[in-house]
Amino acid sequence: MSTPSPEPTLVAGLTNTELVEALPELTAVAAARSATLAAELQGWSRAWLRAWNSQDLEAVLALVTDDIVCTDPALCGESVTGKAAFRDYVLMTWRAFPDIHFELAGTPYLPLIGTGMAAPWRARGTFTGDLGGGPSPLGLAPTGRSFDTTGVDLYELRDGRLRTWTSVADLMELARQIGMLPAARSPFFRFGIRAQRLGAPLLRAYLRLRPRAHG
Repeated sequence: MSTPSPEPTLVAGLTNTELVEALPELTAVAAARSATLAAELQGWSRAWLRAWNSQDLEAVLALVTDDIVCTDPALCGESVTGKAAFRDYVLMTWRAFPDIHFELAGTPYLPLIGTGMAAPWRARGTFTGDLGGGPSPLGLAPTGRSFDTTGVDLYELRDGRLRTWTSVADLMELARQIGMLPAARSPFFRFGIRAQRLGAPLLRAYLRLRPRAHG
């Protein structure tokens, strides 16, 4: 029996139903290359964690491509693109959270196609630096509060270096831990809910009128 090709040509443009039907083929392809991919990702992951936790900027930048694209909840829906912008993102993170420490918080997941992985993580640190002046729109002042949060990173590598990085985390929970949002069901939290309910009719009225204003 022949070995499946590394990248099935049927993947591009498949509908949801067709993609589900293609799962056996994709799984066979993943199994055929899993050992090689796992070895590559092991070396990169080890260097990635060591570089971040030692705050070695040059080591971090050596592990990403020149056209790196990074998406993080703290960027409020935006992304940083290119090594220069990514450098600013890394420095902003270390400046705001100078004692930040990352670790794997579960088993990484290998993809059915591609050369990346999904990695559950845990991060701990203290918000003692300023988020202002960096690529994030959240130019927040430090609160001195500590945090302990989890999330999942989606990595896609190219030629052994990180090409795309999407971080998924509960930004609201992190904001509560560092003192930017009140605890759920606290008096300040309930006040915010009441204020939102009072303002919602005004927002709905504005959205109804807006198309006419641009018509």
